[in-house]
Amino acid sequence: MRTTTAPGAATSRYLAAMRKRRPLDIDWAAAPTRHKRYPRAERVPLSWNHLVGELLRNLLGLTRIVWSHHLGDGGRPLGRPPMLLAGRPAPSGGGLYPVEAYVAAGEPHLPAALYHYDPVHHVVERVRGGDHVPALTGLLGGGDRADVVVVLSAVFWRSMFKYGDFGYRLVCQETGVLIAQALAVAGRLGLAGRAQLRFADGEVDRLLGLDGAREATLAALTLSLPSTKDSRAEPPSLDELVSRPAADESTPLPRPMPGGLAAALHRACTLAAPHASDPPVPPVPPVPPARAVRPAPEPAPMPRQPGGERRASPLAGYRPVPLGGGALGAVLRAACAGYPSDLPGTAKGPAATALCLLSLRVDGLPCAAYWYDPAGHTLHEPPATIPIDAVTTGPLLPNTQVALRGAAAVLIPVGDPVAGAPAFGDRWYRMQQMEAGLIVQRAALAATALGLAARIHSDGANETTDEVLGLAASPLRSLSFLVMGTPPTGGPLVTRPIHGLVSQEVMPPDRPA
Repeated sequence: MRTTTAPGAATSRYLAAMRKRRPLDIDWAAAPTRHKRYPRAERVPLSWNHLVGELLRNLLGLTRIVWSHHLGDGGRPLGRPPMLLAGRPAPSGGGLYPVEAYVAAGEPHLPAALYHYDPVHHVVERVRGGDHVPALTGLLGGGDRADVVVVLSAVFWRSMFKYGDFGYRLVCQETGVLIAQALAVAGRLGLAGRAQLRFADGEVDRLLGLDGAREATLAALTLSLPSTKDSRAEPPSLDELVSRPAADESTPLPRPMPGGLAAALHRACTLAAPHASDPPVPPVPPVPPARAVRPAPEPAPMPRQPGGERRASPLAGYRPVPLGGGALGAVLRAACAGYPSDLPGTAKGPAATALCLLSLRVDGLPCAAYWYDPAGHTLHEPPATIPIDAVTTGPLLPNTQVALRGAAAVLIPVGDPVAGAPAFGDRWYRMQQMEAGLIVQRAALAATALGLAARIHSDGANETTDEVLGLAASPLRSLSFLVMGTPPTGGPLVTRPIHGLVSQEVMPPDRPA
C-alpha cells in the first residue's frame, strides 16, 4: 500500500503543532496502569541469575526504591508526607513507563514461546507457544541469526493521557533510551545485540497480538551468544503461529491513541516501513554551523562498565562544582560511539543526529556552546547569536531551572527532523527520535559510571535553546536535553537498590473464577 501524501508531510504538520502547544488539563483519573499483564497466562519465574531474566530486569524491572519528599520550585521540601517510589533502571517521561517488552526465545533460555515481561513480579507470561524467533527475525529483515528477540512496544495512552500529542515524541525517545540500555546490559552479559528499527510494523503487531492503536511495536533487538549453534527443527510459519491460541491481556484495556496529528504521524511512520528487499539508504549525518575548532578534553578512563542500575537522576538539582574535563571527554566519547543497528551508518556513530554541548562548569573549557565532532574528538563553536545564559529564559519547567543553577554541562542531540524523509518517509522522525534517546542514555550511563548524576529535561529542547546553539536559521533543531553534574550529597532524596535475593515471585498466579 502506498500513501499519496508527500514524504515528511505528516512530520511537518506534527512539528508545527508542537511548537504551538499549550499546557494541558490533565485528567489523572484517566491514567492507565503502568504495566501490562496477561493474568491467566502460564508464568515462568525468572531466577535472578537467569540470562534473559537479568537482561529484562536491567531493562524494565523494578530495581530501586526511591524515598522522596515533595519539592517546591526552588528544590526545597514542601512539608507534605514523603513518597516511596519503585524505580526502574532507565528513565521514563513523567515516570509513566509506556514501553512494554515481549520476548521470543527457546531452549536453553526458556521453553520455546512468545512471552511478555511482567516487571512487577519479575516473570515472563506465556502469550503463545511455539518457536517465534525465526518468524520474528524474518519480519525484522531475516539476515540476523538470533537466540533471543526482544520487541519493544508502546502503550500510547499511558503517556498521552498526560502529555497529549507530545507524548508520541517522548515515547519514541524512550524507546531509544531502552535500546541503549539493552545494548549496554547485553554487552555486559556476553550477548551480541543489534537494534532493529526498519520493519513491517503491521506484521510484527499481528504476530504479537497488538492492535496498533492501543499498543504498537516501535523497535526490536536481536540477541545472540557467539558460541551458540543453531540446531532448531523446521520452525512454524508466521500464519501457523498466529492461528494458535494466545493469552488474553488484563482488562480494562487502555484507550487507543487519540485521533490527532500524533496518530496521523504514527500511521505515516507505519506506511513508510521498508521491507527487507529495499536497499538501505545511508542517511546524511547533520553538520551544524560551526567555527573555531578546539580539542575536546582527553577522556578519563571508565572506573567500571556502564550498567545503569544505580543511576542518579536528582530532582533537587546539582552541587555547583566544576566537572573535570576528562569526565566530560569520556561522556562525549561514549555518547557518540557507534552502535549496531539496521539503520545504515550507525556502526561508526550516530547517523541521524549530531551532539551539541553547553559548558557551564567544566575545568579548562570556557563557558559557551559547542558542537562535538566525534571523528576528531573536537569542539566547534557555533556562530555567536545570543549569550549561553539565555537558555534559562526559554519555556522551562521549574525543575529544569533549578537543575541549570548547579549543573556542570548540558548535552543536546540535534538534527533535521525532515532531512531523511525522501529516503525513509515519515519513519525518519521516529528513527531520529530513537537515536536521540539512545545518545542521551549512553551519556547518562557513562556519567553514572564516573560518579556523576544526569537527568533528561525534554522541555529544554526548545526554540530558545536552538538560538543559543546557532541553529535558528538552519533546518536543525534540538531534540533532547540532558543535564549533568555532581549529585547532591544530602537532601530529600534517598535511593536504595532492590537486591535480587529471592527466588520466588511476589504474587501467586491468578486463578480462574
